[in-house]
Amino acid sequence: MRRVEVDRMGDVVEVAPDGVGFLDRPSSEMDMGSAVRIEFWCESGHQFAWDLRFGRGATSFEVDAGMTEFDPQDYMDELPRL
Repeated sequence: MRRVEVDRMGDVVEVAPDGVGFLDRPSSEMDMGSAVRIEFWCESGHQFAWDLRFGRGATSFEVDAGMTEFDPQDYMDELPRL
């Protein structure tokens, strides 16, 4: 895993390799209630994300496979694992 983001109707918490961050997102950017995004990367240099959105009595799940590729040597940070 590379990064996790939880958006509770504009109140955002991000957990990334460099720590935990907080921010506010304008409500106009959200089309549903709360959202969770989990980003992944592999040693081959490609990455993707799972996007879950919850709101208006529905849950949607999407895979964002359109994230740009990168050089793994320049991008070795990830969430700690045991």
